[in-house]
Amino acid sequence: MRRGRKRKRAGKPTCLPPADASSPSIDSLNDDVLEEILVRLPSIASLARAACACARLRAIASSWAFLRRFRALHPSLLGHFATDADDESVKPTFHPARAQFDGCSDAAVRGGDFFLTRVDANAGWRVQDCRHGRLLFANESDLLVYDPLSRRGVSIRRPSWYPSSHFTHCLLAGYGGDGCPGSFRMVSVEHNGERAARGAVYSSCTGAWRRGRWDYDRVINPKRPSEYSYFPGMQAAGRIYWKHRDTTKLQVFDAGPMRFSYVHLPEGVHPRSKYAVGEAEDGGCCLVVLADAPHGTVFKVWRLRTGKGSWPWAWTWELERRLPACEVIGKVQYPPIRHVCAVVAGVVLICFQNHAGPHRHIAFWLSNMQVEATFRSAGWAYPFLMPWRHSSPLLLPSEKF
Repeated sequence: MRRGRKRKRAGKPTCLPPADASSPSIDSLNDDVLEEILVRLPSIASLARAACACARLRAIASSWAFLRRFRALHPSLLGHFATDADDESVKPTFHPARAQFDGCSDAAVRGGDFFLTRVDANAGWRVQDCRHGRLLFANESDLLVYDPLSRRGVSIRRPSWYPSSHFTHCLLAGYGGDGCPGSFRMVSVEHNGERAARGAVYSSCTGAWRRGRWDYDRVINPKRPSEYSYFPGMQAAGRIYWKHRDTTKLQVFDAGPMRFSYVHLPEGVHPRSKYAVGEAEDGGCCLVVLADAPHGTVFKVWRLRTGKGSWPWAWTWELERRLPACEVIGKVQYPPIRHVCAVVAGVVLICFQNHAGPHRHIAFWLSNMQVEATFRSAGWAYPFLMPWRHSSPLLLPSEKF
């Protein structure tokens, strides 16, 4: 037997037709056809990957009209960050929205830092907010904005205020644009006493705080009935809203003009109602409240109608929808609903009462009442949605994490 004889290399498969120079290319397709192709992708993650192919696909995928249509068809909820106790200093745990994602979303989760290993557990960080694919933490002297998908964060010095005050910290979307893509803003509001507050807004584009003055005339500080704690801030369309223990007014802080004001609650909603203010699918401000009705409990969805240039106390609430709660909760005898936790980009998170262990949470979509996630947590919970224009540089040149 002859040794060392080389095997003949197999040639190219002959089953594929030869390339034809006259075959249609992507340049021969109009934008409408390309939009129909992109809208059939399974997730925001796969859309972001496809948009990197060329500038034309990115321009189509970046239009607000297309994104609204895409988000209506393909939910972008990856999961929830939740603490195991009401103590915000406990590092939150990530609960995936489903057991299996599509390939691109699964790769994004596996490649990210959803165990928050790069967040120092000994630095006294307390989770404050979760928006636009980022988490916001605070300790005694600093604020930390952390992006688990890109594993990057930025530490920002807190504005110097009185140490005896209560603070609300929230994350807002940036102004965007070609000059500062992927930017973010941060709002820090100081509450002092019953009738005094002032705000500051940080922009990642400038790397600086813009501080406001004390307001004593249009402030109703959001104290809970316990007298020792405050209601958390709720946000929608660039404004922060707070409940109050014994008034039908919502405190409002507008981050644009840095102005405090208030807006009245809708008819039938009182301070003890189970409700939350947040953003609907189109980004508009809405209020979702659990209300009793003759034929069973319903979720009422109110939309805030703002006149151009009018002051917030002239704004009005319009009842948009009544959604039977049994479509979400089912006809099984669940424990009473503890409260409506949050409304984020059309996702409603509700919590059930449980005195024996962690509370059951259910997240569903306002558009179709489809349940997207269920999990248990004894503390705070924050929905985490896959952002669109993701992975622009988060760190500023002069900052380190």
